[in-house]
Amino acid sequence: MLTSITASAPAEEKPEVVIGSVVASTGPASGLGIPERNAINLFEDDLAKRTDLPFRVRFVTYDDSSDPTRSVINVRKLIEDDKAHIVICCTTTPSSMAILDVVKNGKTPNMALGSAATIVEPVNERFWTFKTVPTESLMFKRIFDHMKAHGIKKVAFAGLDDSYGESGKVEFERAAKEYGIQVVASERFSRTDTNFTPQALRLSQADSDAVYLHAIPPSANLVHQALSRVGFRKAIYHGAGVANWTFLGINPSSIEGGLAGVGAVMVYDRIPAENVLKPVLDNLVEKYELKFGGAKPDMFTVSGWDSVLVSIEAMKRAMAAGISPKDIDAFRAKTRDAIETIKEFPAATGVYNYSATDHLGLDIRGMFVAVVHNGRFEIAK
Repeated sequence: MLTSITASAPAEEKPEVVIGSVVASTGPASGLGIPERNAINLFEDDLAKRTDLPFRVRFVTYDDSSDPTRSVINVRKLIEDDKAHIVICCTTTPSSMAILDVVKNGKTPNMALGSAATIVEPVNERFWTFKTVPTESLMFKRIFDHMKAHGIKKVAFAGLDDSYGESGKVEFERAAKEYGIQVVASERFSRTDTNFTPQALRLSQADSDAVYLHAIPPSANLVHQALSRVGFRKAIYHGAGVANWTFLGINPSSIEGGLAGVGAVMVYDRIPAENVLKPVLDNLVEKYELKFGGAKPDMFTVSGWDSVLVSIEAMKRAMAAGISPKDIDAFRAKTRDAIETIKEFPAATGVYNYSATDHLGLDIRGMFVAVVHNGRFEIAK
């Protein structure tokens, strides 16, 4: 019986819960998906050593090759064949948007890894979907505060020509209007483009005080480099899509001085000891470096980590309410409900306060504007 399951009970007496995940381990977004996959694998190792949970956890992970069509196929497989109690998907905004109806129809909670606000908004249409990744609108608060403090009054925008770029453009223009900063130019480009000189020339010729790039590596690096080649010498800002070591590892001298909105993990050794995220980050960084040969976690790592952390917490609450994982439909529904009860929950990305009207649950406490200096991020002044 469920009531007989205790933290000290042998593992074989505990019911099994299934966490299914779909990440971009290959393809154009693999620079984001691999750290997410690594975090999930690390958490799996961590859970194998724990005896305090009221259930055993089985992980099932698929690679969608950065393709939304494969994301849909894999998520459907997780729900229908693998009987996942909760899903973590997907690495990119296009894939996260593509599976919305799948998790809705499958009545299975999903922790999305894409950044766009539209993944969880409007909440009444995203009943089964939550996020651990800061939205553009949250990060733009940090970025525009920095722009305002440095006297920037006019800015040019450049972004990917997909749903990630479009969502970023909409939120960027909304934030710019709120802060009284004029957007004087807008350019778009594809993830597969290799020549960015035309866009860079038009951006550099716009009457702007700065350029903001909404992209991921390597596109973000290549556009930044193109701007430098055509003689642009003003501030270049990036969104959180570059808050990773892939961005910093591609010809780092060419992005020296670039600014970016980043999560606390990218500057974890620079944040004050009293910051509530510090112990969580120190623990994660130590374990990650040990498992992956000194490799450092990034914003995508912590998104994957937090997705599992929140999932485990919600399933613990579902079991505490008397619902057995063997009743898959009821357990999925109770896990979804439990996520909305999580309050002041410190994790690696930030402090989560989910609710029936907020399926992101984050504020700006875990976000910073950083500057690229000597191949790493430093907190910008």
